[in-house]
Amino acid sequence: MEPVIIRGEPPKAASWYGSGSGYGSGYGYGSGDGYGSGDGYGSGDGSGYGYGYGDGSKEYWCSTIPYFASKWPEEQRTRYEAAIAAGITLAFWRSTQAGGPANGGRKIEPAAPNVVHTAPGPLRLCESGTLHATFIPPKWQGERWWIVAMHGELVADEDDKIGALKREILGEAL
Repeated sequence: MEPVIIRGEPPKAASWYGSGSGYGSGYGYGSGDGYGSGDGYGSGDGSGYGYGYGDGSKEYWCSTIPYFASKWPEEQRTRYEAAIAAGITLAFWRSTQAGGPANGGRKIEPAAPNVVHTAPGPLRLCESGTLHATFIPPKWQGERWWIVAMHGELVADEDDKIGALKREILGEAL
């Protein structure tokens, strides 16, 4: 199974391939965050087949950010490097084609490099007073993918979604 890349190219070290093992003439099923493993089913001696599927892992998607940033103009790359040096959390945010929220949320200034969104709080995931981002962008809707810096205090949900009261658009994942 070949990986499908929606935009850009993954780092060479990243892999979406799963593996499986089996007994007899069966096959295995893998599941999870882009890595599969499985046990085969069948009778007798032999080997099975397994495969993986999923949306990729947090580690995989975060490893793609430098690739996307490398294609930005110098001003954006400088801001990206400053965010990394300051220890700011980087993530993805998906928008409509026009740059607005694609997964609900209040009306905001359309996404573009250097746009900063702020929210009044309270800082709670899945509430309108919080700005959201994700480490696994295929799990969410939206035609455009943005690399964002999430400033200040953060709330997180199982290595997928994070929230903050300030979100800076660094650049588009092209």
